[in-house]
Amino acid sequence: MTQPAMTAGEKPGILWAVITLWLATVFAVVEAGDGLPGQPPQAFDTLWHIPDVYHSDSNSMVQDFAFIGRYHGQYWYASSDGNHEADWENRRMFLGFKTSLFNHFTLESQFAIAEDFDPFYDGLYVTFLEWENHEGSASVSAGRLDFLYTGLERSNSSKRLVTIERSVLVNQVMPGEVVGFHGTAQGREISWHGGVFSGSIEDEFTDFDGGLAATAGVSISLPLFHDSGDIHLEYLYNDGDELNNAFEPYDHIVSLWHQGQSGPWGSGIDLTLASGLDDNSDLFGFTLLPTRDFASDVFIGGDQLQLAGRYHFASSDQDQGLSFNRRYEQSVTSGKGDRYQSFYLGINYLLYSHKLKMMAGAEYFEMSGVANEAGPGSRRVDGWSFAAAVRLYF
Repeated sequence: MTQPAMTAGEKPGILWAVITLWLATVFAVVEAGDGLPGQPPQAFDTLWHIPDVYHSDSNSMVQDFAFIGRYHGQYWYASSDGNHEADWENRRMFLGFKTSLFNHFTLESQFAIAEDFDPFYDGLYVTFLEWENHEGSASVSAGRLDFLYTGLERSNSSKRLVTIERSVLVNQVMPGEVVGFHGTAQGREISWHGGVFSGSIEDEFTDFDGGLAATAGVSISLPLFHDSGDIHLEYLYNDGDELNNAFEPYDHIVSLWHQGQSGPWGSGIDLTLASGLDDNSDLFGFTLLPTRDFASDVFIGGDQLQLAGRYHFASSDQDQGLSFNRRYEQSVTSGKGDRYQSFYLGINYLLYSHKLKMMAGAEYFEMSGVANEAGPGSRRVDGWSFAAAVRLYF
């Protein structure tokens, strides 16, 4: 007999039990105090090595095998237009394996778990084979890949994001998972990457019926006003096939971005242009993303407190060309506009680097040019959201 899906009130139950177990472990580590200044506690190293089930330096066929996974959960609250919503979301749950083969290849596969565990298996997240040369200066990946190739925020894995969610323009124009080939080459001061992808994607793979897309990029070591940093120029092309469901309806996307670090200060800046297909408007976006590491070894060795801020601006050439963020703005407001900006401020507590961290952040947003529901003309809509999150991966 089919079991009923979990209700909103039941969703957090199992995950709260998991989080409680992890926090109990953390508190035990804090009490043990076995972390030296600047070094994580041995208990963390022991826990995170449990999924590493095999390693050999002498086996020429299989060098290692490990189970890998990710859990992102968060409580959120949003308010706008006199509406208020709050809930717990099991944001990302992935489980899989990773193995090194023949000293040059890595095979990785992870599947998604449904937010309410019904069904438990909710399609593939990624499955790919990667070749890398001995020096680590060149690689080629083929299969189902997470699209981490264009722009400041989309080039960072969700495992290492310093904000709880990505910004509006990124979520509107960038794809998620894709199927295809991607290669990289690294020089002393410059690196390149490029890929070709199917325009269609299914729960597991692709039927190759949706045309194609391609990406290319170059990165140059250029600190600018930082101690270290890189500047990136990246391009994404989508042929606009009518059966395309893997890429958003923009045929040309160009992103120029820089990320740098000076001691505890970090900053990223991004300029993105997107050319709309069919009736979709051309878009422009600007993002400024500063961070500040302000305390370490607070409770245990190797922990880190970090402030993160973000200013994001987006505009469209046409009326109502921009959508509110699905998380979590669309839960409290509706419609589309032509000019958007948001301000985010958050604090991150990295217990074991990004492998285990707690995050909290608030964001104010406003959109102008939103169509009036009761008549002609447009209006300005604003609101804010808050989220408290736990992030872990192994």
